[in-house]
Amino acid sequence: MPWERDVNMTPQLVRAESQPSPRARASILSKVPGVLYAFIFFIAVFGVRARGFLSLANLVNVSLQGSILAIVSLGMTLVIMTGGIDLSIGSVLSLAGAVTGLLLHGGSPVPLAILAGLLTGMVCGAINGFLISRLNFFPFISTFGMMGIAQGIALVLTDGASLPGFSPAFRAIGDSVVIGIPLPVWIAGAVFGVIYFFLYKTTFGARVYAVGGSKQVARLSGIPVSRVLLSVYTISGFLAGLGGVVLISRMNSANPTVGAGYEFDAIAAVVIGGTPFSGGRGGIGGSILGAAVISVLKNGLNLMGLSAPWQLTVIGLMITAAIVVDVMIYNRKS
Repeated sequence: MPWERDVNMTPQLVRAESQPSPRARASILSKVPGVLYAFIFFIAVFGVRARGFLSLANLVNVSLQGSILAIVSLGMTLVIMTGGIDLSIGSVLSLAGAVTGLLLHGGSPVPLAILAGLLTGMVCGAINGFLISRLNFFPFISTFGMMGIAQGIALVLTDGASLPGFSPAFRAIGDSVVIGIPLPVWIAGAVFGVIYFFLYKTTFGARVYAVGGSKQVARLSGIPVSRVLLSVYTISGFLAGLGGVVLISRMNSANPTVGAGYEFDAIAAVVIGGTPFSGGRGGIGGSILGAAVISVLKNGLNLMGLSAPWQLTVIGLMITAAIVVDVMIYNRKS
């Protein structure tokens, strides 16, 4: 990339060349066509091969599953765009759900329990961000450690058991339907709107892209790299917490391992959606479609009777294919 070739460039030139053009940043549909084709393909295949796939009840179920994955994938997108990774979101989701469930079972008001769950996710994300941005931990090491810590705390708090049965007021988050659309889908849409605004309409977005392109050059251009990294990991943790709150509301139970596998699915959604591990490119539009593809794929394979190991195999192959295609496209452009 241009800003990686000459670190002696002036800060003004670095800013001009390291940041995508306004038109490029405003277009969240970069690389979306391929993901969209995959989405349509799987809809068509499962519509024919999986009995009941196109039923209204199943499509609602897919949208509910996809909404939670979309929420955590949006946070993962920001992290990967900076060249990092967050392996802890599944465990943080579980911990946030466990904290929320414990408070609800203890008689705490619903708003307080929800706030505690969100803050739990935010604190976990902020710790990741601090270790990575201030102490120069590798993202893999920091978030892998947090994955174990968060999962362990969730199991300790709940004694390894589920916490079933919540009040109607809390269950309404996962069960309500607004204008024919489940509330979790609206929540995912609201999160998308907020992330879209900050990523494409503010300097924060330009900084995220620049940090992902080259941290060294971003520092030379005056961008507060540490602050950007702290922000994206905190956002990722917060959205994992939000996903945990919504998920336990929909399930009417707080299981301490409910988030297992969400980190893998979120990474798959982001990479399939066109955001490469190298950072500096991609966007949230592709991640939303990537989450839709993963949700449709897992649901369709379930209806066809394929076990979880086969689902992991298929998703892993899709990630590999997406990476290969991205490398080929990037090399051709270079």
